[in-house]
Amino acid sequence: MDVTYRIDKNILYIAVEGRVDASNAAAAEEAIYDIKRNNPNKHTVLDADDLEYISSAGLRILLRLRKDEPKLALINVSREVFSILEMTGFTDMLTVERAYPKMNVEGCKFIAKGANGAVYRYDNETILKVYFNKDALPEIKQERENARRAFILGVNTAIPCGIVRVGEGYGTVTELLSAESITQLICKDPENIDVPVRYYVDMLRSIHSINVDEGELPDMREIALGWADFVSAHIPKEQGDKLRALIEAVPKQNTLLHGDYHTNNVMVQSGEPLLIDMDTLCIGHPVFELGSVFNAFLGYSELDHSNMIEFFGYTYETAEKVWNAALKLYLGTDDEVVCQSVKEKAMVIGYTRMLRRALRRPNEADSPAKIARCKQMLEYLLGRVDTLLFD
Repeated sequence: MDVTYRIDKNILYIAVEGRVDASNAAAAEEAIYDIKRNNPNKHTVLDADDLEYISSAGLRILLRLRKDEPKLALINVSREVFSILEMTGFTDMLTVERAYPKMNVEGCKFIAKGANGAVYRYDNETILKVYFNKDALPEIKQERENARRAFILGVNTAIPCGIVRVGEGYGTVTELLSAESITQLICKDPENIDVPVRYYVDMLRSIHSINVDEGELPDMREIALGWADFVSAHIPKEQGDKLRALIEAVPKQNTLLHGDYHTNNVMVQSGEPLLIDMDTLCIGHPVFELGSVFNAFLGYSELDHSNMIEFFGYTYETAEKVWNAALKLYLGTDDEVVCQSVKEKAMVIGYTRMLRRALRRPNEADSPAKIARCKQMLEYLLGRVDTLLFD
């Protein structure tokens, strides 16, 4: 038996390893209380990831701990230990979370990387998304709930079917038989993008055809107003005032938006597009979605085109072709004047978001150049754009 601990976000995680029975229960309890005394005023969570067995003597420790801390929780509980806790009624008294199956990505084919994690082909039937955040359980559970909600609303989406442990972090498993991402289709033949762009736009139109009940998802208009308020302190007042006025003039609407829509997040299975990565679902006018799309294809890699290769696997020039073709298809027109007008509206949102991000990360090596570029482009765009609305 061994007892260790770690502290994260004012939570005291105490890990008990091995077997806790009559022979060592007293020592285990003493070690746990020593850790608690040396780390006062912290919520305690017992991590049972390596706990093999607990006897009645160990259960009495849990009773005493619960008396001191009514919201005591146990996490990563194995099937064997859970059976003991369930049989003795402890699952009714405590918050008990079962351990998740363990998987690894060694030897798995890398598919794509997003803002929150990397996606791998685990086998022919499943893909595995590994989250960068080691404590991603809340966002994973929210993403699963969003996926179920989107599916019920009519979006053709792949719902994660299980949560797993991957190293020290977490991942989700999704059943996608032989599916390929739009990114993979483009990389196969970057000179012929018509088919993958059609899949991409069909899915986007499907998303934007759905209205969501008010209050169910975050409002992108309110989020964008927050961006504008933040960056307004760093640009001339006249520009800041106009930026906020443009966003305020966008009417509230309950149109479903993905929030992070790019070619890594759309899979194709048997000729049918499927949406993945649902943690950013929101509502609002499509201009907010297009601002995010512009950033994904061009904005984030504008000053360093190698970012595009790292993120998508295809070149910046190909990304520009995809962006232009997708926008024309989405708008249903080849009119360059119309397309350029909508591009500029989307770019106002895109550069506002990028400027906020760069200002909040001043220590990153490329932040000064990004800040200067975003300010330059916002000055240009705000001199040309008088409304963010389009038909």
